[in-house]
Amino acid sequence: MLTLTIQRDDDEPVYEQVARQVRQFVASGSLAPGTALPSVRQLARDLGVGLNTIARAYRVLETEGFLVIRDRAGVTVAAPSRKIEKSTRSDLLDQLRTIVAKLRQAGMPADELLRVFRNEVNALGVDSRGGGK
Repeated sequence: MLTLTIQRDDDEPVYEQVARQVRQFVASGSLAPGTALPSVRQLARDLGVGLNTIARAYRVLETEGFLVIRDRAGVTVAAPSRKIEKSTRSDLLDQLRTIVAKLRQAGMPADELLRVFRNEVNALGVDSRGGGK
């Protein structure tokens, strides 16, 4: 069962809240590859939001490789790629470097940054050798 929480008073748009939470469930293994997600209509009804909000979140997640959307067959969790493409790796590392630089510039000490990074990796269920727990 997919349990999402929407904070209506949050600055983060609802579609991004949905995408962020589903992304975390998939990355942590809480939603296994092939798992069927609720239809756009059902999830919109459950969360009390518009159809377009959920459709947008699902499209974002499909573009990022977290979901597979098939007309009339529904939405399922995508299997992780077996190997990362060189350009994708480069782009994602650039994004990571930018986030790290922003955190340092905002005043986060290096030791705290490392702790946060480790906590985030651990939350995904990844051990220090790169495999799952």
